[in-house]
Amino acid sequence: MKYYHVDVFSNKPFSGNGLTIFPDAEILDKKSMQTITREMRQFESIFLHRTGDNSFRAFIFTMEEELDFAGHPIIGAAALLHDLYANEKTKGKWNIELNTKLVEVVTQKNDGNYSAEMNQGKAEFINTLTTEQSKEYLSFFNLEETDKERNLPLEVVSTGLPYLIIPVKTEALAKVKVTISNLEKKLADIGAKFFFTFDPQGLQGRTWDNLGLVEDIATGSAAGPSGAYLVKHQLANTETTIQLKQGDFLERPSILTVTVKRNCDIFVAGDVCKIAEGNLHYPN
Repeated sequence: MKYYHVDVFSNKPFSGNGLTIFPDAEILDKKSMQTITREMRQFESIFLHRTGDNSFRAFIFTMEEELDFAGHPIIGAAALLHDLYANEKTKGKWNIELNTKLVEVVTQKNDGNYSAEMNQGKAEFINTLTTEQSKEYLSFFNLEETDKERNLPLEVVSTGLPYLIIPVKTEALAKVKVTISNLEKKLADIGAKFFFTFDPQGLQGRTWDNLGLVEDIATGSAAGPSGAYLVKHQLANTETTIQLKQGDFLERPSILTVTVKRNCDIFVAGDVCKIAEGNLHYPN
């Protein structure tokens, strides 16, 4: 079975967020997908079934679990599909069907790489934490009230995956770490799946898996909620491209662009570089 390795949210190889893509994964069941993802040891892998000329069913896995939605796998997969199936064209359009939603992605062939833009739909503002809750949840990330940016709230926002957005001052980003062992339950208690510590002034973010062991390099599923959060709190305007940074602390700088439209649809875009391709030898 053919597979590909790409770097997402960077126009330079060996930067951005790595991803393995399996474009012809019809024969695999979900248990096999999970096993292969653990073997590849990327933050996520994506498995595709072709359902039409430009339509694909997708399954996304981290090393721990299947996800209903994720940003960088969809961006990376769409760019690869352009390379595989529409290489002679400058632009392409792809429909990616996930477990709970259908995502449209527009791709563009550049000089030496691709870029892709996905419509994440409208943001859902799920929960705004109280002052007491905020103090408690800040402590879960080695943060104090003085580390929080201005009067901005901690808020759960989703465009497919619900994130607890934690607005922090620029200098506080360096001290963030997970300090509790039951973070996943604590996040579920407020309606969140993951967290995103975010500097709204420097437009830079950081997040980890819920065990606090692996920091993510570039998180497309958090970029949409972050853009919606900025617009809601009048820190950015609609119809304006917002450039978010991530990965600097891992020496894998990444750029994620977000645009919140007047109709509240949120578009997330980034560059993709193809790094490698190979054959998977896996017994049926």
